[in-house]
This record gives sequence, C-alpha cells and structure tokens, in this order.
Amino acid sequence: MKEYNLYDRVLGSLMSAGIGDALGAPTEGFSKQEIESFFGRIVKFEDPSHNAISPDNNIGEVTDDSSQMVEMAKEVIRTGGRLTATDAAQAMLNWSRNWPKYYPRNAGGTTKYVILALEKGEDPEKIGKLGKMAYRGATNGAVMRIAPAGLIHPGDLKAACETAIAMTTPSHGTQHGFAGACTVACAVAEAVTEHSTVWSVMKAGVYGARYGQRYGEKHGRVTQGPDVAYKIEQAMKVVLLSDSQDEVERRLQSTLGCDNYSVQMTVALVLGMFAAADGDTMKVMEGCANIGGDTDTFACVAGMIAGAFNGCSGVKPELMEQFKQVNQHINFEELADGLTRIAEERR
Repeated sequence: MKEYNLYDRVLGSLMSAGIGDALGAPTEGFSKQEIESFFGRIVKFEDPSHNAISPDNNIGEVTDDSSQMVEMAKEVIRTGGRLTATDAAQAMLNWSRNWPKYYPRNAGGTTKYVILALEKGEDPEKIGKLGKMAYRGATNGAVMRIAPAGLIHPGDLKAACETAIAMTTPSHGTQHGFAGACTVACAVAEAVTEHSTVWSVMKAGVYGARYGQRYGEKHGRVTQGPDVAYKIEQAMKVVLLSDSQDEVERRLQSTLGCDNYSVQMTVALVLGMFAAADGDTMKVMEGCANIGGDTDTFACVAGMIAGAFNGCSGVKPELMEQFKQVNQHINFEELADGLTRIAEERR
C-alpha cells in the first residue's frame, strides 16, 4: 500500500479535476449515443475542434471549469484559508479578467450575470440570492470551483461546508446551490483523509447535501426542484441495481438526465459514478466524459473527488504528462503546496 501523503492527495485532486475537464471538453453537449457514434468511447484526450462550445481549445486543454477552480484556489491561499464571500467574488472577477479565452464565451447564465453585477460594484453577499429566473443560482457553476474548500479541511466536514458556503454565496445563493457545493466539498474533505473509503466519501457527501440544504433554506433563496440529497438517493439506487458501469451510465442518463443546468443532477450523477467505479480515478472520469451532456463539468468534479481519494497515481502516467505539457501556464504544484500548508495547519 502506498504511504499516505497529503500533498500528493491535494495535487491529485487539482490535477485530476483539470484532466477530467479536458477529457470531457470534446463531448460536452453531445448525447451518450452521439459520443459512442463519433468517438467509440473517450479514453484519452480527443480533438475538441468539432465541438461548438470549445472549438479553439487544444487537445488536453482545460476549460472554464477547472480554470475557475484555479482562481478560487489562489484566493484561498492568499487569504490563508479564511475566505469570505467578498474574496470568492474577487476570484470570480479574476477569472473573468485572466482567462479571456473562456470568458465571456463559456460563462454559464448564472456566472455571467454575477460577474457583470460584481463589475458594477453590487454586494457579493446579495447578488447570488436574487431571483427572477428559477434556474439562476441552482446551476453547477459553484461546484466546478469548489475543491479547495474540501482540500484545506481534511476530515472536517463542518468547516468544509463553511468555506464552501463562502465560495458559493456570491453566485449560487439558493438551497440547491449551497447543497451541491457542500456535497462536493465534504466528499473531497473526506476523500483526502488517510483512511477514507468509497462508503465514507458517499456519507460525507450526503452530510454536505443536508448541511447546505438547511443553510440555504434559512439564509438563501429557495427555488424550485428536488433536493440534492433526494437525487443522490436516486443515483445510489441505480448503482446498487446495475450489473456494470455501462449499465450505470445508461440508467443514470435516463433516470437523472445529463442537462447543463441542474446542480442537483450534477452532484448526484458524479457521486453515483464514483461509487460505480469503486473510487477508481480513471474509470469515474472516463465514465463522466462518456455519459453525455455537461461532460466536462461531470468529469472535472469527479476528478476532484477521485483525485483526493487516490492522489496522482490514480491517473495514467502518459495522460498526466500530456496534460502537463498542454497546460504549462497553470502551476498546479504551487497551488497544491499552498493548500497543503493550510490543511496541515488545521489538522
């Protein structure tokens, strides 16, 4: 058994999030059937030039998903882990200014609206809780950048939720937004610990879903749709009653759907795929890249959790090397070092 190394787990989470993001980029918006017809099955980085969402991306390049996580990680490190909603808002603004290839082209409806409001000087404590559109604040933009909230709080689920709430408040201040963000933050916080198991990661995710739901109902905007915890329950039933990962993928697609909006569906699907893959990093990322819909987000979030669970060794070495070469502008090692130092101070 490999000796436990917190830095390796943190780096594994960040790197796997980016790798999952890049694996899913060419298939984003396609159905599972279209992916199978066009690619056969995604098991390596493919050319995204045929994809209408990121046609000028290089093979193996990250998208808006993990690049937002990078900016959030930088802000967490700058604040020594004491992130506020104002700091999270600054990370979003930094992303919009530092990544012109992805903003505004790839910004989701919620994120684009919030960045424009922040540029006007509106209050980051209030923007994410404004209504007028039912889906606003209930999309998956918050979860794609949430990994640092879990990584700096190994095993401390409540603290992971508190940081996740600060990260989420400026943009996704609904009960679903908070629940989804806390789900993934808690799953990562548990996965990065030495003795985590697939089961303990799943339980941590459910804890986060319930914590975030309660917070959102009390302090956020309550919008329509089923609870995150309920969607996780649906996903787990699919996993338990399926005979193969392929069957899990097909049944999750038909049961939960794979649209580009619902945070409830996103986190439930990712946790279901993580369980079906028995925590294997490559299996869960490849499954998410092949399931259809918002594949880059699914595989990115799956990489956060599985990478924290397995460290860097969970990724194929040749894929890791290719990813590093294509994304040399991102210093994942430096980010992992900063987040690890904060986590060690709190252990």
